[in-house]
This record gives sequence, C-alpha cells and structure tokens, in this order.
Amino acid sequence: MKNNILIFPLCTLFNLCLLQAQETPKPPTPPASMPSLPELPEQLGAIAPPAKPMPAKKPDTTIISIGGRQIIIIDNQATKSGKEKAEWEEELEESMQELKESLEDVKEDMEDSKADMEESLEELEKSKEEGHHENEAPDDKHKYKLKFNKDKKAKKHTAGSIEFLEFDFGVNLLNVGSSVSKQMEDDLRLKTWGSWTYTFTFAPTKIYLGSRHLMLMTGLGWRIGQLEFKENLDFEPNKTLVYTKDEKIKKTQFMIHHLQIPLSIYWKSKRIRGLGDLGFGIGTYAGILISQELETATADPNRDIETNEDFGFTDFRYGVNARLDIGVLKLFANLDMNKLWKDNDIKNMECGIWIDF
Repeated sequence: MKNNILIFPLCTLFNLCLLQAQETPKPPTPPASMPSLPELPEQLGAIAPPAKPMPAKKPDTTIISIGGRQIIIIDNQATKSGKEKAEWEEELEESMQELKESLEDVKEDMEDSKADMEESLEELEKSKEEGHHENEAPDDKHKYKLKFNKDKKAKKHTAGSIEFLEFDFGVNLLNVGSSVSKQMEDDLRLKTWGSWTYTFTFAPTKIYLGSRHLMLMTGLGWRIGQLEFKENLDFEPNKTLVYTKDEKIKKTQFMIHHLQIPLSIYWKSKRIRGLGDLGFGIGTYAGILISQELETATADPNRDIETNEDFGFTDFRYGVNARLDIGVLKLFANLDMNKLWKDNDIKNMECGIWIDF
C-alpha cells in the first residue's frame, strides 16, 4: 500500500515534465551561411546606417609641351552635364588648334633651315669649283683660301662706305701772275711755316666703281686757310689789296674759311709686302667763302687786333687736286683755278698730308 502511494506521485510528476517538454518550441536552426550585409537588417528588423558617398574620380590630365607652350588636356568623368561637356569640347578644340599652329610654325622653321642649308651647300660647291689648286703646296692652298674669303667679303660691300672724318694739313703758297708788279710780289711773300691750311672733311664717302680698288671719293669739307706775310703790312678793310707798311706791326695774318665739296677718282692697289698700299687720285673741288678776318699783332704785347671785314677775297673757290699714297705716307696737292683776290692775278696752292679716320 505504501509502495503504491509513492509510485503515483512519481508518475504524475513524470507526465507533467513530459507534457512541458512537448509544448516548448525548438530554437530555429542557424542557416548554413551568413547573409550579406544589406540583407541582414531586413531579417533582424533593424534600420541600416546610410552608406558613405563614394569619392569623386579625379580627372585624367595630359600635358603636352611644344616649344615654349604647354597644352593641358583634361578628361573628366563620363557623367558630365551637357553644359560641362560642351565647354570641355570647346577647350579641347582650342587646344588642338594651338597644337596645329605650333606644328605649322615648327614646319616653317624647318623649311627655312633647309633653305639655308641648301644655300650653304651651293656656296660650298661654288668654292670647290673655283678652287682649281689641288696640286698646290699647303701654304699656297692656305693663301688661296684667305684670298677667296677676302674677295668674298669684298663682294658683300661693293656699293661703298662712309667713314667718320678725313683731315688735310699743309701749307699755302701763292702763285703770282705776270700782271702783278714786282713790288707787290715782294710785299706779299708768305711765311712758309705760318701760312697753314686745315681741311676737315666730314662723312667722307667712298663709292666703289665695280671694285674696292677703284672708287669715287666725296664729302663735306670745312677749309681754314692762313696767310701770314713776311712784311709788316696793315691792310685797309673793304678794299682789295690796299695796304701800308707799319713798323709797329709785328705780325699780319689772314684767316679765310670756306665750305667746300671735293670730288675725285681714286685708285688703290693691293697690299704690297713690306710697303703697304699704293694709291693715286685726281679730282676737283668747289666751295664758297664763309668768313675772312685780319689778325695783327702790334709792338705792344697786350694789344692784338682782329678785324672781321671784307678784304677783297673772291667769294667762290674751285680748282683741281691730286693725291699720292705710299704705304702710310699720304700726300695731297690743291691748285685753285680762281683768283685769290678780286681783279688780281694771284692764285693759291696748298700741299701737305692727309689722314682718314
């Protein structure tokens, strides 16, 4: 009896546990693989955080350097608006146009270089044709090359040349005619080393007549002539050769200024070893009287007189000239064809040396 009472409660407890076990649901079986990240929030019922924006793709940039220019071509993303695309196409078209112009400039430079090269080749061939000296000694060939280069340079300047200054320096001499009295001739004797002549020829011009050895020479000259007499003469102004002798006068000298233009044909030889150049020229000149004055020095050392008046000198001057050059020694001579004083058969001559700068 006691055993039945103990068994009944145990059976009842076992049945209750079994019933509770049947009513409790089993937990869900986990899936074989984990779902992707976007699907997981839907299954869990949660809200996914917003995705971060992808960084914009940087445009591709191409730089082309031609000469001193740089052309930049930018290739942006394909997702452009219509306006941006049109602007980009316009910039690309301008860049291509600049590239085309640069290429054309390069082409022109190449064509010019080609023309210069062809010209140089022609000159080289010409020099080879003119140099018929294959059997000459090395020294002779060198001399020929120097001569050819010198002649080539001379051909480039066959028109002429203009220099800076030419200077004539010499003395005056009087050529007295037969109609002048012996007394006047003695009175008008000049001091050789006091009767100087100076001529400054500005912008002396040489016009080559087919060669640098033959030329026409001209320029604009300012001539200053001095006539100092041995006798102590006192000339009267506004009169021609009216004078008296005065012992109180220690020096009597005329200063005559002319503006003149020379014109001569001049021949110059090739350089001669040990001597230099030889030259010879003949020509003419013509000028006009600018001023005349008389300078007198008296016995009083503090009293010198300058008189700017008309003393009867001829208004115009013209004559013939000659030049003779031997190396560095250059000589000239001028002979006036006009009368020095009006209505008197007295002419002037001058001779000396000349220098060109």
